[in-house]
Amino acid sequence: MFYDHSPFDDLKAVSEETVACFDGVCAEVEAEVVRICIAEDAPYSTMGPEAEAMIRNGLGFVTRMLRSAMIFAASGILENELEWGKTRLPVYGVSAKMVMTNFERYSNALEKRLPSQSFAEIKPYLDGMMNMQQRITNT
Repeated sequence: MFYDHSPFDDLKAVSEETVACFDGVCAEVEAEVVRICIAEDAPYSTMGPEAEAMIRNGLGFVTRMLRSAMIFAASGILENELEWGKTRLPVYGVSAKMVMTNFERYSNALEKRLPSQSFAEIKPYLDGMMNMQQRITNT
């Protein structure tokens, strides 16, 4: 999807210290978001019996793509994956709104665990992901 203004314009690579902090909290962040999804969203009704594993795998994928984008300031990685998800995830019973909600949860869980300086470096990437996902959700 091409936009006049990308939600990822002018991002800078994050520091090695921030990447290390991010790496240190991701497992807890993903686990928290999975727990919340299962408790609040009833994903089994749309995603089937593999819902928990699918959510866990999806969040792991988000973490890996986000990490790569932050290290190299390569926001195209995130744009491409969000576009892919727009087409592919509904096949698995995952709506654009579900993705948006989980991005918000992921961001909140990171903010709780990361030092404020590290979160401030990562936040523009999270905001870009959520802005683009909001555009996808609204289409």
